[in-house]
Amino acid sequence: MTASESKRAISYANARARIQRQIADEDDALIHPASHTRLWAYDKKTPRAVLYLHGYTDSTQQFNAMGELLLERGINVFVPRLPHHGYRDRLSTAHGKLTIDELRQWTNDAVDAALGLGERLTVMGLSLGGVLATWVAEQRAEVDCVLILAPAYGTRVIPLRATRAAARVMGRLPNLLIWWDPRVRAETGIEYAYPRFATHVLAQLYDFSGDLLAHARANPPAARRVWMITNANDFAVSNSICDAFVAAWRSHNPPQIQTYQFPKNLRLPHDFLDPIDSAVQPDVVFPRLLEIIQHD
Repeated sequence: MTASESKRAISYANARARIQRQIADEDDALIHPASHTRLWAYDKKTPRAVLYLHGYTDSTQQFNAMGELLLERGINVFVPRLPHHGYRDRLSTAHGKLTIDELRQWTNDAVDAALGLGERLTVMGLSLGGVLATWVAEQRAEVDCVLILAPAYGTRVIPLRATRAAARVMGRLPNLLIWWDPRVRAETGIEYAYPRFATHVLAQLYDFSGDLLAHARANPPAARRVWMITNANDFAVSNSICDAFVAAWRSHNPPQIQTYQFPKNLRLPHDFLDPIDSAVQPDVVFPRLLEIIQHD
């Protein structure tokens, strides 16, 4: 789906009503209290709004601390819950049924709603959310700024040239649910995140990222500004594929591509937003992100 096919929420009232219906429709018996769709908002459009797309097997809680800081700075914030995410049953297998078409539709709908919250819209996404934010950057010209955070285009253990082939092989094999950390399995200490990932979801994500990279090589981004934000200490995703996206977009000589990398000596984890991990450094990470979001 492209921007021309979407049905945008133009007014603030329309946008807010749509989001509140989405929140009301979520089943409290099914969804963990920390993982519902969230809206931090004033009673009117703000000069800037932020839409955050959270990571695979994670929760809207991932953005809670940043969301509160943004509201304090006069910014409306919308964080929708990913499909099949946030269940009280952390061993749910439902997330293994995710498809790229479903994720693309969900992202498009989220952008449509968020456009009504501010005069200008910033879209942010981390990991899987970073891949979806890349799609927004390529397709949604109404979006003012996109921050792509540690996107899960591929894993650092597979070279770029082999990533798509590996993804397609993985997609033909049985769909396995694998522990993110086999040492602790379900005892991760994070009650609102899933401890397992589905191999077919990662396969689709890496294959879709190949489509996005091909688009980047053929076209400049549609969004007015795009930031590729990486973590030099990230052992989960491939920073070299991030570099390939930046090079592809810059080959069209667009002025809007910016990059920032958190240095390795910070020893940040892949998810550098959720302070539940003691390795996250909000006093370092948050001010830099706030500076980028608020800069015009």
